[in-house]
Amino acid sequence: MTSANSDKAGEVLLLKVLLKARHLQAYSSFAREYRKVAGKIDRALATTEPSKAQFYRWLSGELINMPHSQHCRVLEKMFPDWSVEQLFQPYNGSLDVVPQPDTTAIAPTPSAVTSTPVRQANARDVVNHELDLSGDWWCAWQTSKNGVSRIDAHTLTVRQQGERLHLDAARAPADGSYSWRGELCIWDNEALMGWYRSTEGAVRSKGTMYLALHPHGEHAWGRWTGMSYDGVVVTGWGVIARTEELVHKVVQDLVDAGNP
Repeated sequence: MTSANSDKAGEVLLLKVLLKARHLQAYSSFAREYRKVAGKIDRALATTEPSKAQFYRWLSGELINMPHSQHCRVLEKMFPDWSVEQLFQPYNGSLDVVPQPDTTAIAPTPSAVTSTPVRQANARDVVNHELDLSGDWWCAWQTSKNGVSRIDAHTLTVRQQGERLHLDAARAPADGSYSWRGELCIWDNEALMGWYRSTEGAVRSKGTMYLALHPHGEHAWGRWTGMSYDGVVVTGWGVIARTEELVHKVVQDLVDAGNP
């Protein structure tokens, strides 16, 4: 692949050149075209476009491995004359000429792609570049007070640093709730594991979380286990989602379905 400094070294990715030739170098234009092409392949792919941050990481050459498989399918449909490996190789030809498939400027041989990586990569390296989970979320937790079950929902701010997510949660409006902080680690693009603890001095609540991550990265669901008002080892369903509507729906479905 390419290094994060490819542009500085005078190298531009072929993908960037081809997008510019089709006036798709702006994220909004690219995302619109991506959705149109993806929908023709499979309706389920129509909303899988990369985030804005992911898109510009692609163009800057920061990726170590190929994008997710669904992205590869769409990119090869958008540019049928090129493989994904070729799209993410440096292009050294004239930027004023639209590259043709038989160009020798990029030398996209399989051995060059697989045997000369920038550094040894593993699954967790790919996570760092492919998922952007930073931002404002909603979360909901199946909990109780004095033995009375309920669901607490509140806002959550996520700050991502590589594979680690730093969590800062607001207090839910229900009596007995508390603000908290925590940390989750992304594993293999499919699981979030970590811990939480109260940030209020009079509240001793703390514990662990395991959440399964939806492939589109829009929500995650799983279990929390820890100390709460009702006991030293308590557990329940937990969900984080991009919207309030989605977080309520998913957690209610889990509660209605019963035990895991």
